[in-house]
Amino acid sequence: MAYTIDSILNDPLITVIARDDEMGSFAIKIGTLKTIITIELGRYHTTETTKFKLSHAIHTPEQAGPYITSNPSGDYWEYALHRAINGLISYYKSAVNAGCQPKESWLKEV
Repeated sequence: MAYTIDSILNDPLITVIARDDEMGSFAIKIGTLKTIITIELGRYHTTETTKFKLSHAIHTPEQAGPYITSNPSGDYWEYALHRAINGLISYYKSAVNAGCQPKESWLKEV
């Protein structure tokens, strides 16, 4: 699947607070949570791979611990953004679908 920045950010669970596509800097909210999550994208110097850094990890009641990926990168800019956001919203959706009420405490600063 070919991702675009617009298609990734056009998820009903995402509210875009700020974005600078050129710099790879994004500020979003997830679902009903008020906490702003920042995402920073950047290229490795030795490859075309794009790394990402999140300001927060998610830890819902359905998880044993906060989700922090062991591979914070993607083959290209848009895929790295997709991976960063998908890791957050997939656990959010799972918890809500299990009947959990979203809480700000689900987001842990990293």
